[in-house]
Amino acid sequence: MEHNEPQNCTETLRNMRQQIALANVQQMLGKITVNCFRKCIERPGTSLARAEERCVVQCMDRFMDSLKVVSLTYSKRLMRETK
Repeated sequence: MEHNEPQNCTETLRNMRQQIALANVQQMLGKITVNCFRKCIERPGTSLARAEERCVVQCMDRFMDSLKVVSLTYSKRLMRETK
């Protein structure tokens, strides 16, 4: 059974990296939600004005585009490190 230890260690490390990546995404999502809210919502109420809604959509779109670039770069880096 000792021959499985390196495999278990590698799997544990991979799982930890995935958990860290997920925590980072959750943290970024929380930050962007706060930032977009502060930037776009002038007077919180029961509904959004059209301008506020457009601002939130554009803000989140920019965030998602940025996240996509960061995620792809991070994935490529992980692939290089695991080879």
